[in-house]
Amino acid sequence: MVVEKSLAPGIGGTLATDVRTALAGSGIPIFTAIAGLGGRAITKASLLSLFKKAEAGTLDDLLFLDLNLPLIQRHLDREKQQGRTGPTAENLLSDIRALAAQIG
Repeated sequence: MVVEKSLAPGIGGTLATDVRTALAGSGIPIFTAIAGLGGRAITKASLLSLFKKAEAGTLDDLLFLDLNLPLIQRHLDREKQQGRTGPTAENLLSDIRALAAQIG
């Protein structure tokens, strides 16, 4: 399991790519978790959950730790339909409120 804070579009994690290359042919599976994007904290609870999933064998090769996928998808759908709709941060905050209202 490689946990890193760097993402290279098209190849995934930069450190994980180096580890994967170094261990090529060994048969050892390599999992990459991109964490802390945008300066977000990486919590102990998130890491513990990640390592439990790795131990259970339920991880994809590449995952984004604590990424709110419905929020990101909502934002991408809006931009696809309307084009750029103003400041991204303000739009994401609006989406968070909308998603929270749907849940609770």
